[in-house]
Amino acid sequence: MMDTGIEREARLPYYEQLKQLLLAEIAHNDLKPGHLMPSEAEMCARYGVSRTVVRQAVGELVSEGILQRMRGKGTFVARPKLSEQFMESTVGFFEDMTGHGHSVTSTVLSVDRIEVPDLVRERTGNTTATHCTEIVRLRAVDHEVVAFTKSYLNNDDPALLEHLRSVDLTSASLYQILEDSFGLRIESGHRSIEATAASSMMAKLLDVRPGEPLLYIESVGQTAQGTVAEFFRAWHRADRLKIEMDVVRSKRGPARLPPTLA
Repeated sequence: MMDTGIEREARLPYYEQLKQLLLAEIAHNDLKPGHLMPSEAEMCARYGVSRTVVRQAVGELVSEGILQRMRGKGTFVARPKLSEQFMESTVGFFEDMTGHGHSVTSTVLSVDRIEVPDLVRERTGNTTATHCTEIVRLRAVDHEVVAFTKSYLNNDDPALLEHLRSVDLTSASLYQILEDSFGLRIESGHRSIEATAASSMMAKLLDVRPGEPLLYIESVGQTAQGTVAEFFRAWHRADRLKIEMDVVRSKRGPARLPPTLA
């Protein structure tokens, strides 16, 4: 029998063995990001396993960020995920990515004066404002679209709207523009993140399959005086982004163990 690398008598499941073989092939052959992997049929023939085994092994490597599927093109060695640390900082997406050496560009879909959406009222606690400024953008890192964002500014000043429509937001930081031109600086706030599935519209915008996982982020930004200045919503491609943050132990003091555990 041909040696496929799969040990038929081993207790380790075939798909797990195949995962290790594929990882070894990537490492030993120094396969670079973008390298096209064999098709399902080729892997079945090469390793003597079923399509079910191949799909499970490849699926787990995709979920772990080692491989990347591209519609109609195949499965490729994935690029390292973009590391974003803005969950613990008031810097925006632009400053975070450029600070790590990436280029960031935006396609501005709209800059409009709109009635304050109910969700914005709920998240910001602002029940008096009737209108706000909305900025809708597709964000690209190193020329690849990775996020769709909506920013809501708690400001109905016509001068602000006109200025934002006139400046080049394609390769600039919104936070920096607000600070430099209007003295509006985001000093603190709250951000949350959760998993969501790509809708058909979001799938088209971010070039993923409908139903694929996205990272959905909400943020409320405040000035030094505690005034809510901005609320934003962002949908990030989960296959291209990971969130990092530092943590510290609570200052409440050491935990006291029950006598039976002390």
